[in-house]
Amino acid sequence: MRRSWRVFGAWVALASGGAAGVSGALIASLWVGAPWAAVVGGSVAAVSAVATEGARQWLDRQRELRRQLPERIVLHSRNGGLPCVRDVTDPVVLGVHPAEDRAHGTSPTAESGLTPYIARDVDAELRGAVQRERLIVVVGESTAGKSRAAFEAIRSQAPEHMLAVPSGRESLAAVTDSLSGSREFILWLDDLERFLGPGGLTLEILDNLNTRTDRSAVIVATMRTSEYERFASRAEPSLDQYARPAWRAGRDVLRSAYIIVLRRLWSETELAAAATFAGDTRIALALRRAKSFGIAETIAAGPELLADWRNAWVPGGHPRGAALVAAAVDCRRAGLDDPVPHDLLLELHHHYLVVHGGRTLRPESVEEAWEWALRPVHGASSLLIPTGADGEDQSYLAFDYLIDQADLAPVPPQTWNLLVARAEPAQAARVASEAYWRVRTAFHAAVDSGAVDDVFSQARAMADRGSYPLAIQLLTDALQTAGEEIGSLGQGPSLRHQVAFYQMLSGLIDEAEVAFKELLAEAERDLPPEDEYLQVVRHNIASCSRRRGDLSGALDQFGRILADRERYLGHDAMNTLATRGAIAGIVAEMGDPAEATRQSRGILADEERALGTDHSNTLSTRRSLAKHLADCGDVDEAIGVLQALLPDLVRALGADHSDVLDARWDLARYHGQHGNRHEAARQFQEIVADRDRILGKGDESSTSARQELEDFLAQPG
Repeated sequence: MRRSWRVFGAWVALASGGAAGVSGALIASLWVGAPWAAVVGGSVAAVSAVATEGARQWLDRQRELRRQLPERIVLHSRNGGLPCVRDVTDPVVLGVHPAEDRAHGTSPTAESGLTPYIARDVDAELRGAVQRERLIVVVGESTAGKSRAAFEAIRSQAPEHMLAVPSGRESLAAVTDSLSGSREFILWLDDLERFLGPGGLTLEILDNLNTRTDRSAVIVATMRTSEYERFASRAEPSLDQYARPAWRAGRDVLRSAYIIVLRRLWSETELAAAATFAGDTRIALALRRAKSFGIAETIAAGPELLADWRNAWVPGGHPRGAALVAAAVDCRRAGLDDPVPHDLLLELHHHYLVVHGGRTLRPESVEEAWEWALRPVHGASSLLIPTGADGEDQSYLAFDYLIDQADLAPVPPQTWNLLVARAEPAQAARVASEAYWRVRTAFHAAVDSGAVDDVFSQARAMADRGSYPLAIQLLTDALQTAGEEIGSLGQGPSLRHQVAFYQMLSGLIDEAEVAFKELLAEAERDLPPEDEYLQVVRHNIASCSRRRGDLSGALDQFGRILADRERYLGHDAMNTLATRGAIAGIVAEMGDPAEATRQSRGILADEERALGTDHSNTLSTRRSLAKHLADCGDVDEAIGVLQALLPDLVRALGADHSDVLDARWDLARYHGQHGNRHEAARQFQEIVADRDRILGKGDESSTSARQELEDFLAQPG
């Protein structure tokens, strides 16, 4: 009703605007003389014209929004507009996973469709939040039951509210604009990470949706735990200065949200509630598996779908379909949040098929592969979930249960390279940022091709190739050229920070430390104590102390930073683990390689579990472990660690990367220490030739390597 009166008011403004210009002069003549009446009347007419034009623009905008709305939402009322919550009969369209309709996958049962809703421990809190909060985010692992619990909450507490479900990030602005005149509505954002980033949800949008005191506007969202941690606790982008504004926007949205965590494994109370529905054979089966899997996980056929995917890589199975699924899974893992177009998945899948055996698997036809990947398992979810239009223009998301598996192989370089080449600009930046840590060559390809062209990425690429002066100059020029403009966007400190960071890496310790301390003073004034940027700057100040030789002072600083990071980020955060690595390195430099070895083994185990075996920090820790082992005298194990590391390091960084050359040099040294002089000399000579080819004979590191080789060959023995 309020929306109708607002539209009616705009039409009244249009209708009365013309009359106001005439009547204004008549009314004015009753109060003032004729000369002044013309002036006053003209003023009234001018004001009326402005009001009329404003009303006309508002109505035009509303008409355009109504025209666009059906294309921007995934759920419609009968007349093409927004439905009410009570009208939703199939919550699967909201992201609720379909339930199995077969018991144990063998015989049909009488049950089909969704199972009865089983009360969860968070229900009272969630339903209360719908009544009072403006943004609610239900966080949990895939198939924990997030979407179903959230849907039951809004159906219980807000059945008469309009329900807006945007089709994607690009539709969010239009949908929220269309809600400007609505009094009661739910904005539903399943998989919230798909609605964050450029063009996505911001605090400004939240504020605009809640400006009216008489409005009941609630955003209800879900988010997988791993995606939530990327913003809320692991804070991985903290070192990506160019990505910080977008990351902070997402983090600020989540900080303003009311977070409800839903566990995958059910509590005793929840299991007791489920037992009351054991007459439903799907629930009975889930109860029998409850020690290993969550009830919702089994009902959604998560374990069955995972098994189907893993068992499909056999001759006579569905290897091509499995390859399509693997490609979609790795797209999400590489940072591509949007659904993957049909043609891109088809192009990507060839590599996965070849790696698993190619023609020896006797793969099925492309048509059969798509049919298998899109077929629901026992009426539940499918391995690939279609979105958008039908046919070859359709896009797909991988069933999110597959993405959360901890034992997946690293995303191959071919996938990274194709994604950075084919992704939209906003997505390319995210993929390139992820690629920096996993496949550095793909990051460089994104920058070199211009797919990612911001100044931070360009400087980072230069620095990674050893061109620190060029990186420093590029950032300094950007800071001077942009001046107040870039400062107003909050990137001035980021530019200054990166200049100081590359100064430190290039050996300009004093200049870097002064800059870092200035940045820290500003940040401590403006930011809350839990902001990770504070620890980033403190970490770099401690690194300056270490590089200057103040090992004791650096150790004290890193100890305080570690305590704060464990408190604010958690023990498994990338930056927390990096601080532990710095401490282990200082311990070795202070003369205790045995303790450094012990610490490094623990860090490595945690990084492999939390970051993955392919993360560049994990690979760096493996190299550090080899060095500590060699310093302890265990050269044989050090050689084994480096020999196993080098293929992974080449895959992640490229054969010509300086870290690969340095690791090869370490291996040659260890062979020499182990008495393998012939092998050491051969490797030294190969690396010197490669350094000369890559860096040039005049490069300082090439000259130093050549001198070390001459000294080694001059030694007796």
